Amino acid sequence: MIGKKPSRWALQPGIRRRAANVPVARMSRSHIRPHGSSEFRAKHPVLIIALHWGSVLAILVAVVAMFARDAIEDTTARQILLQVHRQLGLAVLVVVGVRILVRLTKSLADHAPGMSTIMRVAARGAHVLLYGLLVALPVVGWALTSAHDIPLSFLGVIHLPKLAAADSELADTLADYHVWLAWALLASVAMHAVAALWHHFVRRDAVLHAMLPGRSRDRRRANVTPPSGLRRRASDSQSAGGQSQPVQS
Repeated sequence: MIGKKPSRWALQPGIRRRAANVPVARMSRSHIRPHGSSEFRAKHPVLIIALHWGSVLAILVAVVAMFARDAIEDTTARQILLQVHRQLGLAVLVVVGVRILVRLTKSLADHAPGMSTIMRVAARGAHVLLYGLLVALPVVGWALTSAHDIPLSFLGVIHLPKLAAADSELADTLADYHVWLAWALLASVAMHAVAALWHHFVRRDAVLHAMLPGRSRDRRRANVTPPSGLRRRASDSQSAGGQSQPVQS
């Protein structure tokens, strides 16, 4: 019995399988990305993010309050702005204490894989400098208030002890230190922001995104769904491979 001539697909089933898998292979190479890409965006814990941006907001408002105080002459308004500055400085001191405690007790995910040892040491040193300034600046401001013999309380509830005796010359010296530390902190914050932008736009890792408010974006899937065009081509290839069957003679 003579049957139909077997098709090329029937004689070479391996070709059929490879043809059916071509779109999937292409899809897997072009649509699955590593953890550092835009497909994987894990975030730090909510507490870490809230403390970070709370510190930034308090620092900015405290700086603006002092610039505004220097620009006006009304005594009452100047006193209110100075009090706002002091309270925000104390708030920063409290928040930084909590941040240091959290960093020491909770390990954070590494969002900069592949970064060199030198860069990691530099980043750690920059963080230590930043935290040191965030502690030193409000402490010096606290001592400055004490040197002016002005009672200080946090939120009008917690009365704080004096860090220095009343001394006008000491107050002038501490005022200079406070200004220098303030400019050093602003420079450190600017450097911190530039480093975050470098991570985001140059290294293209998740360091900046991990600290931004909002939900995490993790698009990894065990079975990745290809785009509609690739799905259609894969379906057509499988249909073409399944139409021709070997014919027995």
